[in-house]
Amino acid sequence: MYKLLIADDEPLEREGLQLMIERAFPQTFTIFHAEHGRSAIQQVEQHRPHIIFMDIKMPGIQGLEAIAEIRKMDAQAKIVILTAYDYFTYAKEAISLGVIEYVLKPAKKQQIIELLQKLLHQITEEQAMREQQLTAREKLVQLQALSETAWTWLLMGKMDECSAHTFTGMEFEKGYAMVIELEKSDASEREKWEEIVKQCIKQQRHCLCSPLSQRQMAIFIEAEQHERIISFAQSLLKQLEKALQQRVKIGIGTIRSGVDGLKRSYKEAWTAVRYVSSFSRAIHIDDVPITDEVEQIHIKTNGNVIEQVEMFLHENYCYDVTLEEVAKYVHLTPYYFSKLFKKETGQTFIDYLTHLRIEKAKQLMRDEGLTVKEACYRVGYKDPNYFSRVFKKVTNMTPTEYRQEVCERL
Repeated sequence: MYKLLIADDEPLEREGLQLMIERAFPQTFTIFHAEHGRSAIQQVEQHRPHIIFMDIKMPGIQGLEAIAEIRKMDAQAKIVILTAYDYFTYAKEAISLGVIEYVLKPAKKQQIIELLQKLLHQITEEQAMREQQLTAREKLVQLQALSETAWTWLLMGKMDECSAHTFTGMEFEKGYAMVIELEKSDASEREKWEEIVKQCIKQQRHCLCSPLSQRQMAIFIEAEQHERIISFAQSLLKQLEKALQQRVKIGIGTIRSGVDGLKRSYKEAWTAVRYVSSFSRAIHIDDVPITDEVEQIHIKTNGNVIEQVEMFLHENYCYDVTLEEVAKYVHLTPYYFSKLFKKETGQTFIDYLTHLRIEKAKQLMRDEGLTVKEACYRVGYKDPNYFSRVFKKVTNMTPTEYRQEVCERL
């Protein structure tokens, strides 16, 4: 049922219009009456009619004044002026107030019927449009939440990259991870606590938040190198403990770029939070003293560290890469990293890097036709004579002999 208001100071006019409408549209409208402008405003406030027929000249508050007040309460109602006054100034003001039609009395029955049919059609279309918009908004909110969860799971190693890209692109390229751990564990409070954490952080930083799982949440925060991360984390810690009414601890990773960088930052943050034994503390991975115990945590957290190192060396073999630099890259002591690398690869770090450079040099001379000097410099050696000695030690032939042999085959 639609609601319709007839505002007119003449009772016969109201009753006659109601009778006409009910006969033409049986079981369609609930009709209300108002004998003056003030009553019309009160009826709109109470019943929110879909359609309003309003006379202009009424006792007390006039029709146009009443419409101005009604528009403050309800912008959706379809208002029709039904009056005996054919004045341009009235019509002009009515249009400015969003009046749909300006109908002169006495209105013909067919005119009223056609007008109501048009208005009902508009109302139906608008309702359908609002419903579609609400449905679309709900789906968008769900997709945004799903996208955020997907990306945080990817960066935490719980989802593959292809699956995450199904939703949306990464929202930022550079930042760091936090792992927030709560002292309490209560399944019935999980959603509330998760929402509190999200609100506290999202009001201050552009970030992605994972769901709360096993008392921990991962937060990936957009940032540049100059940002004061520690002071922010300490301030956040106090806010969270006050809002959650429980103790919290926070582990923080380093600022890194891209998906792989943020994955590493998360692992650092997880290592840091694992290191902290007491709550009400925030600690950065750089402040975690490197011990055998911490290194073991880090190895477990990072999965196969050697795979990361091999990937790093394949991308940086042409530079002056030292064991100390690579150990720092994976947050291990040089001594521990050296032992681990030899155990996992069967080679010392220097031997592995040397063999990698020589293989790359062979590839450059074979596939790109580079000279010995060109290949030497491209793979990170500065002295061609030293490069030749190393090459012969590894391959049992000089670079020149290798190029000649390759050329003969080609």
